[in-house]
Amino acid sequence: MSNLLSDSSAPFLSQPWGLALFIIIDIAVLVLILALNYKWCCKRILDILFSFLGLAVLFPFFFVFWIVQFVYNKKTKAYPSLFVKKYFIGKKEKFSYKTEFVCEDADGNVTNLGKAMRACKIAYYPYLADIFCGRLSFIGPVPMRAADSLAVKGEARVRFAVRAGLLSSLEKYGGEALTYADMFEEDAEYVSSRSLFKDFSYFFLYLIAKIRGDRKNRLGECAQKTYVRSLSDAGEITEEEAQDLEKRGEEKLRQTLSFREEKAKYQR
Repeated sequence: MSNLLSDSSAPFLSQPWGLALFIIIDIAVLVLILALNYKWCCKRILDILFSFLGLAVLFPFFFVFWIVQFVYNKKTKAYPSLFVKKYFIGKKEKFSYKTEFVCEDADGNVTNLGKAMRACKIAYYPYLADIFCGRLSFIGPVPMRAADSLAVKGEARVRFAVRAGLLSSLEKYGGEALTYADMFEEDAEYVSSRSLFKDFSYFFLYLIAKIRGDRKNRLGECAQKTYVRSLSDAGEITEEEAQDLEKRGEEKLRQTLSFREEKAKYQR
């Protein structure tokens, strides 16, 4: 009888089913907390966490390619630098950039090493550092050039309320027929209703498409021409206005880079 009472009073967590239930409840509570606070802070926390994990896991491959790239460039002088920064207008309409390995020579031709790096995606490894530092997010609106951002009007500018992303909700809602108007509408919807589960669904849709070898253009018109060019082709702005937007965008970038250089010199 005493043994029976001892067994019945065994701690809840000492039983396999009890421990499993405890873990499941903990995970459910954690997911609920992340979901409820996703817009305000948890999205950024998950960006930092997963980008750090990616940087750590893939670092050996990055290091090997960096060494090969460095030696290759020493011998061939194919690249002016090993990395290139691609600037765009990000959160709060401020300049940001994403970084990748240079894969093209001075003439714009992709080198054999560059083809290999793009094929295995290691050329885009620095994107993880951009996400970790807050220049990008895993999921967000498609990055947009300065000239194009100047042409965005009205409610469509809400897309700049959040960080631009490597992937967007267009992984689910985009397609060959997508226009800029469609993209802006989807961006506004994403900003107002972004959530943990939606972002994970967009990411997994992208993975599934890549595994299947799907090469469908989900950005439609937005991948084929700039927004300024789209407006010009549609007759919504004149060619002179288009050229003016391009010049203003370039000047805005020059001023920003000049300011950052001066600030860096002052801090040193």
